[in-house]
Amino acid sequence: MPEYNPTILIVEDDEEMAKLNARLLKRQGYQSLVAHTAAEARLLAAGAQPDLLIIDIGLPDGSGLALCEEFRLNSDAPVLFLTGKSEDADKITGLEAGGDYYMTKPYDKGEFLAVVQSLLRRAGRIRKIITEASIIEKGSLTLKIDERKAYNNGRDAGLTPKEFAVLQILVQNEDNELAGEDIYTNVWGVPMNNDTTSIRVTISRLKRKLDEENASDFAIMTKYGGGYTFIMLT
Repeated sequence: MPEYNPTILIVEDDEEMAKLNARLLKRQGYQSLVAHTAAEARLLAAGAQPDLLIIDIGLPDGSGLALCEEFRLNSDAPVLFLTGKSEDADKITGLEAGGDYYMTKPYDKGEFLAVVQSLLRRAGRIRKIITEASIIEKGSLTLKIDERKAYNNGRDAGLTPKEFAVLQILVQNEDNELAGEDIYTNVWGVPMNNDTTSIRVTISRLKRKLDEENASDFAIMTKYGGGYTFIMLT
C-alpha cells in the first residue's frame, strides 16, 4: 500500500474498463476519479490536481493526445496512455505530446499496476529533487535544478521535465557512458523492456532544443547500440 493516497484520474470512454481500472487502483490504496470524455477530464483535473493521469487516446469528444498537451501546460504529473494502437509512430506521437508511458490494450493487470506504482514513485523522487535548489554550470550550459530548466548561452531551451531529467543524469555523469536502459529506468521509473524508441526520441529532442550540434563547448555523444555520454569540449 502507498504511504500516501495519490489521486489518479482515469480518462476512458469504455465504462466497463474505466470501472475495472478504478477498482484495481482502489485496492492498492489509490484514490480514483473517472472521466469518460475530454471535457469531463478537464473539469476534474482542474479541481483535483491529480498525481497521475491514465488517458485513452481515442475519446468521443477529442484526442487524448491533445488533452495531455493541455494538461502539460499546468502540471508535470506523469501520464500513462492506454490505447489499442501499437505502432512505433503512435508511441512517438504519445511521447511528443508529453506522455510518460504507453501501454497497448489488452494489457496485463499486474503490469498495469506495476507501471502506475513506478510512475508515481518516480514522480515522488523528482518532487524531492526539485525541493533542493541548486545550479549546475558546464561552460555555456546552465541547469537550474529547482526550476528544472536548462539554458544554453542564457537561452531557455524549453525542456520538458523528462528531457531535463535525462540531461541532468548525463551532466552529473560527465565523461561516463550511460546505457540507454539505465537512463530509462531512472527517468521513466520502469524497466525499458526493449522500448528503445522512447529514449532515442527523447535524446534527439534534447539535443535539438539545446542546439547541441552548434554548441562550442559541450556535446552529447551517442554510441551505436544505445550508450550516451555528456562531454565538455574545452
